[in-house]
Amino acid sequence: MKLQEALAPEFEGASVSVITIENSNQVRISTNYKIDNEDASVDKEITDKLFNALKPYLREGMTAEEFSTTDANQGIISSQKVGPTVADDMRTGAIIAVILSLIAMFLYILIRFHNVAFSFGALAAVAFTAFSIIGVYSISWGWLPFAMEIDQNFIAAILTIIGYQINDTVVVFDRVRENVGLYPKQDFFTTINKSINSTLGRTVMTSGTTLLVLLCIFILGGDAIRSFVFAMLLGVIVGTLATMFVAAPVAYLTDARRKAKKASK
Repeated sequence: MKLQEALAPEFEGASVSVITIENSNQVRISTNYKIDNEDASVDKEITDKLFNALKPYLREGMTAEEFSTTDANQGIISSQKVGPTVADDMRTGAIIAVILSLIAMFLYILIRFHNVAFSFGALAAVAFTAFSIIGVYSISWGWLPFAMEIDQNFIAAILTIIGYQINDTVVVFDRVRENVGLYPKQDFFTTINKSINSTLGRTVMTSGTTLLVLLCIFILGGDAIRSFVFAMLLGVIVGTLATMFVAAPVAYLTDARRKAKKASK
């Protein structure tokens, strides 16, 4: 935090992230300062700003030239610029990955349950969970004491959460299908409620044990994975709630509309 506070005045108006490399005296610093400027002089300008801000923490007598040398025994070990083209490619790849996973899950649920209502319910829960996490990250960026970047780790967390969400939803829908077979004349609303209640213990125990492990990793793990684990913690909590309060209601409403439309013909 001290390093981030020291860097902030030098990069006023830009974001600065400082992550400590575990079990070493090294840090990873990232910033979006003049990210769209392709001028070669910007790299030197950023290096000079880093040197001015970090001078009190560097070896006594170190010069700016020594600091800018990519040497493990000097200041900067390595540097890399992620330009707008690379960022756009990563964003495009992430969007394609999410869309393909949603299509695959929609088809899987449809084939498994032979009811499009379940597919819409599952996708609604997944969308709610994913957008909730993105919203929390957007609101929390800048004031939580760890990196909140939308990077490849975040994308991996979102895809992992989507898988967890679908697994939880399928368990509930399996019980709904089972109860529909056992009580075919029972109102569908009652069937869904009973199915959620009968799987609630399993859902709470599974989510609770997962949360316990993630919480331990979040507290005891390194800074490099803290952002990923934070997203996973949010995903397990929101995903569990979404299964009961989004997936099931959307499935019920979709099925009711489908039956009403069929009856009106």
